[in-house]
Amino acid sequence: MSTGHKYYKELEKPIIFIGNPRSGTSVISEIVMRHRHIGFASQFQNRYPNNRNLNYIRRLIDNRFWRIHGQKKQLNKVSFINRIVFRTSENYGMWREITESEIDFSRGFLLDTGASDESVAFLRSYFRDIVRKQGKRRLAFKTTGPSRIEFLLSIFPDAQFVRIHRKPIPTVSSLLKSSFWEPLGEKQLWWTGAYSDEEKHWAQANQNDPVAMTAFQIKKVADVTDYEIDKMKADVFDVHYQDFVQDSEDTIRKILEYTGLPEDKGCMSYFIKNKIYNRNKKDEEYFEAKDLETIKFINSKENPYLASHS
Repeated sequence: MSTGHKYYKELEKPIIFIGNPRSGTSVISEIVMRHRHIGFASQFQNRYPNNRNLNYIRRLIDNRFWRIHGQKKQLNKVSFINRIVFRTSENYGMWREITESEIDFSRGFLLDTGASDESVAFLRSYFRDIVRKQGKRRLAFKTTGPSRIEFLLSIFPDAQFVRIHRKPIPTVSSLLKSSFWEPLGEKQLWWTGAYSDEEKHWAQANQNDPVAMTAFQIKKVADVTDYEIDKMKADVFDVHYQDFVQDSEDTIRKILEYTGLPEDKGCMSYFIKNKIYNRNKKDEEYFEAKDLETIKFINSKENPYLASHS
């Protein structure tokens, strides 16, 4: 255990959202992070990672007189000021700047890896400043793909994780329709540091099958997350995307209850101006039979290509 855990009230039980990309992490975390107590690293922190004072700006747009929230542009329309309003972001540029040179936060699984004492001290001070300068009480952020639980717990030992689950078939379909995924993971293993030699050979042989490659990687993320949760005995609340689209407000209330946050109008007002779209369909509406068989096989217990951790 690192000795760099200087106590900061703002870093008690930080809330960390994890899950595969295109699984609902953005919309769910975004709603929760509208809470009046929550401070988060915004898109501005990603652009200017060494400037913590820019967080004072949030006080001007989110205070007891008025509350203006930014949001990721997805299916719902966003206001013309959305570009200049604080909104949550995964901030891989920020993480690259503030972590040690040997830590690849954006691509690495960071299995069996913790931050050094020096890095822990710096990172805790860094995130404390973000929360404090925004005039908030508690930290929250999200990261998709590898959960990096052991690494994050070395910095935030009492973190609460909210894990978003989505069924493999719609997740694979959504990823394949995303422009960002094609150059990243359709023909290669995008995330690094957790694959066995056998798995790498399998990926090399299947690099021209984007369905197989995508299903293989999201399955690996899920398996490694299970391994890290068990190893670290992490405090995790599981949320299923299907439950969220069926009763969104109830799901958010359960997350607030789990994290000990009081109900907040900022969270619930999201549903007044935004519609939650249920885009889940029957399996055969996503892929042809051959591709469905591939995805189901990769996610089956009989799949010999995904090595288990022990």
